[in-house]
Amino acid sequence: MRNKIIFSLTIIALGIMVVSLGLLPGNRGEEQVGQVLGARSEASELEMNLPSLGDLVSPPVKTNDYEPPISVKAAILVDAKSAYPLYQENELEQVPIASTTKIMTAVIALENYNVEDEITVSSDATSTIGSSINLRADEVITVDSLLKGLLIQSGNDAAVTLAEKMGFDRFVSAMNSKAVELGMVNTAYQDPAGLNDEGYSTAKDLSILASYALRNTKIKDIVSTEEMTVFSTDGQISHELKNSNRLIRKDNPLYLEGAFGLKTGYTPEAGHCLVSSAVRDDHQLISVVLNTSENTVEASAKESRKLLSWGFETYKW
Repeated sequence: MRNKIIFSLTIIALGIMVVSLGLLPGNRGEEQVGQVLGARSEASELEMNLPSLGDLVSPPVKTNDYEPPISVKAAILVDAKSAYPLYQENELEQVPIASTTKIMTAVIALENYNVEDEITVSSDATSTIGSSINLRADEVITVDSLLKGLLIQSGNDAAVTLAEKMGFDRFVSAMNSKAVELGMVNTAYQDPAGLNDEGYSTAKDLSILASYALRNTKIKDIVSTEEMTVFSTDGQISHELKNSNRLIRKDNPLYLEGAFGLKTGYTPEAGHCLVSSAVRDDHQLISVVLNTSENTVEASAKESRKLLSWGFETYKW
């Protein structure tokens, strides 16, 4: 009986495949079939990104009916291993994301540059508004140091300098291409720093990016760093960096044991945002909170801490 069921399901699956590819005679001509087989459609791109059955992991089990006591415009909490969402709130709403943009900036830089590459800082980069690591025009600095300034101190000048190495517009185009590749279907970048509020993403898309970025050991090491100093290549100019993510700073009341990374963000339009992650008992959670109701510099860390703690306390693996 079991073999008959398996055989029947196989026949049904093959039938669906034949129909979807247009291999049955009828309305689809040979030209249309060729177009289907030769094109990399959105569906085929999605299928290529699907995990194999061997990669699937059972999600954790919720042990109570309590919801996290957070107040944000959008949020998501994901179990990293199973990719299962433990909590979602307006997770598909497109919103400006401020400096959380810099996660993608780091990804593009690492996938296109050597970390020892040297870049001469432009006057345009040094005049970038907002948070900075105080780069100087004509200073020569490595990609590695710029990445640290980008992700630890949230330097907008570091973001622009990294982009200018490739060419500003080309770099932003690469950011958007990578978003498409990762399946971030509700994301559009306008600049490498996140200053342009016409750029947008969603809590869900940012959780996808966070999961991808944290596979890179360089990014993971940098975003776990509380503070450090980087130098120009001649050693004459120093830049003191202090992590803007209060969850990982042991001297901060909002410190959360096991937290590492990932990136803060703020503009008046985007509000206070934080993409973060934490591990407890070998279980990793990824949290995204966007536009907190409370308008303070601590707000995104407060809400993220509550969301991550709720996840560890509410779910059983």
